[in-house]
Amino acid sequence: MTEAGTVPPELEEFLEKSRSLEGKRLTDSLPKEYFEPRVWRGLSGFLLSGGVYVCSVVGILLIPQWPLWIPLWLTAGLGGWGLHCIAHDCGHGSFSRSRRFNVLIGGVALIPLLYPFHAWRHVHNMHHAHTNNIELDTDWRPLPPNLYDRLSWLGKLVYAGTRTWAFWGGTIRYWLLSGFRPGFFPKASMRREVRWSIAFTVAVGAVHLGTLVFVAGVWALLPAFFAPWLAIHLWFSATTLMHHSAHDLPFLDSRQWTRNAGKLLMTTDYTYPRPLRVLTHNISIHSPHHVAPAIPYYNLPQAQEALKRAHPGMIRQRRFTLAAFWGILKDLHLHDAEHGGFYQDFDRRPVPPRRVS
Repeated sequence: MTEAGTVPPELEEFLEKSRSLEGKRLTDSLPKEYFEPRVWRGLSGFLLSGGVYVCSVVGILLIPQWPLWIPLWLTAGLGGWGLHCIAHDCGHGSFSRSRRFNVLIGGVALIPLLYPFHAWRHVHNMHHAHTNNIELDTDWRPLPPNLYDRLSWLGKLVYAGTRTWAFWGGTIRYWLLSGFRPGFFPKASMRREVRWSIAFTVAVGAVHLGTLVFVAGVWALLPAFFAPWLAIHLWFSATTLMHHSAHDLPFLDSRQWTRNAGKLLMTTDYTYPRPLRVLTHNISIHSPHHVAPAIPYYNLPQAQEALKRAHPGMIRQRRFTLAAFWGILKDLHLHDAEHGGFYQDFDRRPVPPRRVS
């Protein structure tokens, strides 16, 4: 709301779209066959990303010239991020109909991140239930200026860093807060599953790291595990930040937020170059995933087209550019409740919403 109590026109336009979706079942526009998993297709994606990660790590171990490690760190990060995208399907039950198989593949896929599968799954589902709800979302929720001002100097450094130059640390912080803390989760069943996942990650991770040390020595942990781990978080943070952060995309409180708006209106789908889209398993086609998380990644392009036909003008889609990402890091820092729930920068200047085609 503005100081005069009026609703900004950009917010009113958004709320009008939100009201038009009330009472609708968004999944009714999606053919049932889009929900059918093909395990062989999911496994091919798992093997592709696993191969990119493993080959990159082997290259790091075999090549003595460290400057040549830099592109291999990026490809290792891309392979590990692709594995995370496979675990993403496992977490939503869209990889296969077998829950045990999903847990197994998802747990293995997250080993390069040392991320316990159920810890990630439960906190990610909280994000799905409350996307861009300023009170309840768990992902990249911006602080209002008054709360930012009350942070310690270290808290301000972490928050400001992960919104700008250290954006790659956003998902590391996410991992530290919830990955190995069963008490973070409200239900006893969640805590049991998280403990199981922690045990699995510690055991398999110890084998993974122990093998690396046995083959190449303790020194290899830094270039062949830790640097790729950081690179995975770079891909992880950049992708998730861009999904739900935009100049014209508000974070709303529970009075204005609606479930259907959270599913359809609060995500930006980015058009990646085809090789990147293949290696990231359509993670950039994100709106249909929020509408129907049970759709496997390889059916998301068709689901996106179906939603466009059923709900014209509702899908936010733009071409991925580094300039678009830079705009987020440069401007989108704090929550501006006085101007419709959009953003302001660290200098407390409202960020004018920019229309996205």
